[in-house]
Amino acid sequence: MKRILTAILFTLSWAFTWADSPLTSTHFAENYNDHPMVQMALRLSDDSDTNIPVSMLDFLADKKSPIDVRLAVINAIGWNFDGKTSGQQLLEYLSKRYKAKTADKLAKKLDAGTLAVYAYALAMSNYFEVEDAKELAHKAVKKDKSKSFSVAFITSLIDAQVYLDSDWSMVYKVVNDVLHDGSLHLDMRQEAIDSVMDYIGEYKNY
Repeated sequence: MKRILTAILFTLSWAFTWADSPLTSTHFAENYNDHPMVQMALRLSDDSDTNIPVSMLDFLADKKSPIDVRLAVINAIGWNFDGKTSGQQLLEYLSKRYKAKTADKLAKKLDAGTLAVYAYALAMSNYFEVEDAKELAHKAVKKDKSKSFSVAFITSLIDAQVYLDSDWSMVYKVVNDVLHDGSLHLDMRQEAIDSVMDYIGEYKNY
């Protein structure tokens, strides 16, 4: 009986650790709540799983839409302990829009910003398994000729999520390195960055 109780407590501890994580505990959408699309996404986030409206999918897929606002929309849609289908919905929409039959072909066709948005949506949909999202996000960084801070920053959060399972000392470092990369073009609101770092800073001393 004692061993069963210990196993249950260990499982619960592991689950709560992941629920309190770089992806699930960094809330920056509120710093963009003056944007109508973010407002809509914040309302949708109350659902256990979100059926993303076509107008929102259009916005997320449009490379002319500001990258930081698009990422804020994904942040607003949020996550669910049992997983969400937002990443899959965006994949299906983008695949049809770009006539891509596989995820690999789609990644090649997408611009850096849209690829980063898709990677973030995929990671938020299932934050327990983010290796595919990490690979896509790094492809976005490599593609990104504009040196977008937003693209690099969201990639670092996905990296931090991976490190949470292996090396907590890297959680702060990988995000902080991007924060202090002077070669990047700052295209995210400072208050949004501060919101993320308020949480990530808790890992500084590991």
